[in-house]
Amino acid sequence: METISDQSAFSRRSREQDDGRYVSGNLILWIAVIAVLIGLNFASWSFCMWVFGQPEHPMNYRLLTRLEKLDPIHGFTPVTAPRGKFLQAKDLYAQVYPFSNTELRAYNGILKRYYLKNYLELENVTFLAGEFTVLSVQKMGADDVFQSGLVIRGRSTSFPDAILDFALPATEVPESFRLAVGEIIKVEESSTCAAVLNIERLEDSSMIFTVVPLVDRIYEFGEGAKIEVKTMERIQIEPERWPISDETEVVEPKPVDLLETGEGVPSAEVPGDAPAQ
Repeated sequence: METISDQSAFSRRSREQDDGRYVSGNLILWIAVIAVLIGLNFASWSFCMWVFGQPEHPMNYRLLTRLEKLDPIHGFTPVTAPRGKFLQAKDLYAQVYPFSNTELRAYNGILKRYYLKNYLELENVTFLAGEFTVLSVQKMGADDVFQSGLVIRGRSTSFPDAILDFALPATEVPESFRLAVGEIIKVEESSTCAAVLNIERLEDSSMIFTVVPLVDRIYEFGEGAKIEVKTMERIQIEPERWPISDETEVVEPKPVDLLETGEGVPSAEVPGDAPAQ
């Protein structure tokens, strides 16, 4: 029989040592568990802040709209439209010309963020105004930022390095929209409030400014070129969808979607089922 002594497994000293190791092990385990929980809580909080704070990221936007945590985009009237600066094409070009590609990408994100939030957090919106020479008219569809409507591409009459993509979202696209290449359209200031949503810099340093009117109303650019703009509640903001128009240059000066009449006289229109070229 083993003699009970200070060194045996049954001694008081041994039990105290064993209990100490047990308590110490539990304490370390609990500290580790609490640290992990704090880390998960911080990560969850940071993720939520990122998702809600930056809805312009496609993944965040899809998540927020699916969960109905982002108010639908809505249009304005000239009276209720947000306040901002109306810039001519040359002035906007000069403002963003010094931006690096990274800075321009970040700026584009900010432009989209405030649009998605209906400019509730901004009182100084960047608007584009001026006169532009029509280069093309295209119909927007399922693969575009706005899934219905027309987009007019034009070049500034006073600053050729500035190209316009004037998106005109509409619930109903007119069967005919007669607007010839070379015609001059004017983007009005307060009656249109054409907000800048994206800026694309091309290899030749020219820039494409994608704008959309914040004011819902009927826009008429001439006889036979009329469309009722209605703001879309949801858009598609993936980077590959910008700019909206396909081409950046017009190869030959001809009317949009040239159609031959009986006498060979050209007629330009955007048919209801096919985009203009």
